[in-house]
Amino acid sequence: MNPKDLTTPPTPEPTVLPSDLPLVWPEPRCLAQQACYATYPPFEPLVATADLIAGVLVGPSDQSIKWVNALMEQSLARPRRVLLVIVVSPAGPTREEHLLSFEMLQAQFPGPAHELQVRLLPVARAFGPDYETMILPPTVLQALDSHTGKTTLCIGSVGNAGQDKYHLASFNVVFQPDDSLRDAWRRWFQYLFASAAPLNPETVRIPHLVPAQGEPAAAERWAAFERTCRGPQSEASTQPKVDPQTGEVTAEPDGTKLKPWDGGKTALDPLAKKLQQIYAHGWLVTVDETTRIKPLAIPVKATLLGQQSERTVGALTHKQSFSLQVLDEAVGKEVEKCRRVTDLMDLLTYLLSLGNRWLPEAARDLLEKELEARNGKGLSSLKAAIGGEDVAKFVQKRRQGIRENLDAMYSQLGQGKSVPPDKLAAVLSEVQDRITTALSARITPRAVYNRIAPPDLTANAPDENWTQPLSLLLRAARLVRESLTDAYFPRRLSGLSFKDQEFMAAMDVFSDAILKGPDSHRAKAELEDLARIEAGDAKPKDKCVAVWKVISGATDLKN
Repeated sequence: MNPKDLTTPPTPEPTVLPSDLPLVWPEPRCLAQQACYATYPPFEPLVATADLIAGVLVGPSDQSIKWVNALMEQSLARPRRVLLVIVVSPAGPTREEHLLSFEMLQAQFPGPAHELQVRLLPVARAFGPDYETMILPPTVLQALDSHTGKTTLCIGSVGNAGQDKYHLASFNVVFQPDDSLRDAWRRWFQYLFASAAPLNPETVRIPHLVPAQGEPAAAERWAAFERTCRGPQSEASTQPKVDPQTGEVTAEPDGTKLKPWDGGKTALDPLAKKLQQIYAHGWLVTVDETTRIKPLAIPVKATLLGQQSERTVGALTHKQSFSLQVLDEAVGKEVEKCRRVTDLMDLLTYLLSLGNRWLPEAARDLLEKELEARNGKGLSSLKAAIGGEDVAKFVQKRRQGIRENLDAMYSQLGQGKSVPPDKLAAVLSEVQDRITTALSARITPRAVYNRIAPPDLTANAPDENWTQPLSLLLRAARLVRESLTDAYFPRRLSGLSFKDQEFMAAMDVFSDAILKGPDSHRAKAELEDLARIEAGDAKPKDKCVAVWKVISGATDLKN
């Protein structure tokens, strides 16, 4: 026999489940032991980046202490504040040594930069005439990353900071709450935290109780009841069938084809799930026009030149306006260029619909960096034009030139040889006010960011709900391919404060397959495909699927 025939076949690597938000765990593939999470609990990396963490730990023991200790050790790199309410119950897993450990950790991190506060909430058992019950809250953790403004909320039935063993009916959800829910949770936790007892030498003395064993006959009766619920089949065959690729439950334990409990009304197809994830990692961004200076081409009222700003004859309306360029033409153009950010918004955002632009989360830092760079450049140009002088002196030096220009226009309009002194003074005052304001304000506007939820993309959603995602998919696909085919594309990035590689990494929100092996010929052909898809008569959802096939390299979506 060939020795190779005796070699044990390698054990396949377990499938690692994604932890994208919103997350419900453990999901069916985990329950069916087909896959596992990269970390346990799967929300741990999300909490680890936060600087403000608050929550409720039910029945904490050794694992919780290790987890909290690791959190506080990480906080030495940057400030972190952690507030916890520990829920304990009679004969539960929490012992006096655990509470002492929490008390010691609390003493090590008194704040203000690195702070741990722990309080205690005991929950008693309750007895009815022939039953026992216990009202335990879920494990709850809310984590805020002040740098990104992102909040993660974890709620679930698995105790010990989510590290206990889970049950078939265990339910845990991790998601990003909106501001209203976060505010409501804040008030709930504030009341709970204020009601709980401080952790001190007296409150750590939790009684060490051992649960009663009960009657052997009662235990056997319960075991028989469990066997009845499982049925006569073996344990392996009593589990529902799960698709190892998607996590969808496909058949009943007896092999019968599954009938969806909701009739398929609330299900999202794989592309809709992908879009949900993408929307969650971006912002609806607008330009706050009130945060930038007015144009430095000073408007001159028509009445100051003896004119009417608007004249109407029947259905015909005649309007006229005048503006005064105070700065040298080159300086004026440079400052005006820094005032406008249309090119930047076009470059770093994807148009969802008229007036609605979506900014990838990774591109926010690039946008802020360039806005500040333009603001600094505009202010420098303005200060250089004034030459470090007092604004009043600068305007005084320009007085004669401004007067000559106004007089020439006044004369051409047939109003006389020179502008009256009071009207000249009004123009000069406006010039001085406009420049003074500009020097103390922003040249470049600020951006405003708002989270945006995707439209309803369930099976019964109307066709028009897919038009916005279609716009996002098309523009993302085109941007990548135009960068590979358009010789003038690099000019769009010329002079910006970020590198080409940073730009493409931020804008590649769908992990475009073409970037794995950039090919200009393929990119050109796929641009033509995208044009045909957009111009076709297919429904918006079908067009989205077709565009996705181009982006993904025609691979199937997996959950």
